[in-house]
Amino acid sequence: MALIFILLLFALSLWSLIALFRRLRRVHAGMRLWSSFAVLILVGATVGFWCSFYCEYHAREDSRIASFPIPIVFFRLEEGNWVDYPVPDYQVWPTAATNILAITALATLPLWLLLWIQRDRKAAKA
Repeated sequence: MALIFILLLFALSLWSLIALFRRLRRVHAGMRLWSSFAVLILVGATVGFWCSFYCEYHAREDSRIASFPIPIVFFRLEEGNWVDYPVPDYQVWPTAATNILAITALATLPLWLLLWIQRDRKAAKA
């Protein structure tokens, strides 16, 4: 079930990035918008990489979770020692890739918003 969720989030994130690329081509975006797109992709991929491989947060006092937004490893404090419970091996790399792609897609949301506002302004003038 988790693998289905991972694949669904991967597909949705990839679709979002492709749709934004196609929209920029369709509106004949200028260099500023293309540059913004490239910068947001680079920033999103960098933050996504960090979230996927280095982010760790406490869920409770006795448990920690590694990776965001989809966890890869769960840690639990048992008798004073942190014990790790990783996801199955076949799920690790798809989860890591999905985390990177999802954060990258989230990073492009400001550009989506800008294009949406521009479209509404053009529609109001017509």
